[in-house]
Amino acid sequence: MDLVKSEQWVEVRPFITSKLESASFASVLDALHNLGRPFRFFIVAPREGRAGGERALVRFFLQFSDEQTRVQMTNIIRTLLDVEVIGDVDPLKPQYPFCVDLELAKNYALPIVFSCQRPEVMVNLVDQLVASTAGLGVCVEVVAQADPNATLGIQKFVYNKLYHKTASSSVVGSVLDPLVDLIGTGVGQAPKTETSTSVRGERSGPNRVDSWSRELVKHAELKLASNLFTCKILIFGTSLQAVQAIKKALPAAPTNRLKTFKTTKKPKPPTAALRAPPRYGVHNNVLCRLWWVVPLSILLLAGGFGFFNPLKLFVSGFSSVDLGFLGFVVFFAVCLFVAFRKRQPIVLSTQELAQIIGLPTAIAKLPIALGKVPVSRTQLGFEHTTKEKEEPKNEKQPFNKEEKTEEEMGELCQKTSFPVSRPFPYPEDEKPLLSF
Repeated sequence: MDLVKSEQWVEVRPFITSKLESASFASVLDALHNLGRPFRFFIVAPREGRAGGERALVRFFLQFSDEQTRVQMTNIIRTLLDVEVIGDVDPLKPQYPFCVDLELAKNYALPIVFSCQRPEVMVNLVDQLVASTAGLGVCVEVVAQADPNATLGIQKFVYNKLYHKTASSSVVGSVLDPLVDLIGTGVGQAPKTETSTSVRGERSGPNRVDSWSRELVKHAELKLASNLFTCKILIFGTSLQAVQAIKKALPAAPTNRLKTFKTTKKPKPPTAALRAPPRYGVHNNVLCRLWWVVPLSILLLAGGFGFFNPLKLFVSGFSSVDLGFLGFVVFFAVCLFVAFRKRQPIVLSTQELAQIIGLPTAIAKLPIALGKVPVSRTQLGFEHTTKEKEEPKNEKQPFNKEEKTEEEMGELCQKTSFPVSRPFPYPEDEKPLLSF
């Protein structure tokens, strides 16, 4: 096993007496959002049947960008949650043979978890995730950072749902809109989707929106009002079956879910340095269009220099040179499409991310590493106070006949209500005889 060595790692362990609620890490994530620095979360589940007969316990680790952030967040976690935070730890990182890189199935404006108004109805999905990872020899890695500019994509999604584009606008808009959105994302301004319509001299107006589109807009607006994080989620595992089981346990909703973008065999272990997860703005707006831009440019240049004439394919028949050149261009286009295909970035709200980054509520039922209950919680002095309360009772005990003298016994008997001729006990020669 290799150690991911860094001084900014901490391990979070709940107590056996902890009463955690669903999405308990939401307040911690809001504090991390205010800091605006990247962080990493690990769920490490060793495989069952290890040497030594030790039980495989699920452990939770957090990594921060610098020492100051680690100390600050350690104090915040201890204050907000009933957990133990252990510093100066290095999580074990074995060489897993498989790694799955995830992406969102649809636009990140659509949530993967519906926000519920009643907290008592919400289900803690971390319990399901931990129960699925236990004993499989897997590791879930989540790298996240606050991203205020991610609201631009949600605003554009809402605008496109409410103001549909016509068929004539799709040709010009597909070229101009990505460039304008890329520039606007870098500057930090809202996307101006009217750019392509102004070129045509027309403006899109509000159209009749169906009920499902209105429902999607409603969920997108709720997500827009929350803090947003750009994330990168990786699942390491000893087998593809174990990785697929973990992926199915991740949050999913009818609107959106997480799916596999790329599967890597014998991946490299993660580095200790934290980097901000990308939103793939250049990739989705420029590189993913190279699969048709580059082949088309090659055909135009070849036709301009006279190396290739597409009209010969219909007039004089197919020639081996032209057919081979055309086949090469098509093959090159397919390679560019596979290499630079569009990737949906993972942008999650606080409520969504808290269903992945967090602690389980069923602490007594799941095989997780528990923290040591601090000594300050035991009732010190309990036995001492009990003895002090019992001591006065021992002072007021009935008299012992053997310890009293005959004179004291006589004085005591005279004070009683019944007459006594002599002090008790009787002498041996005057003991009363028992008759039957």
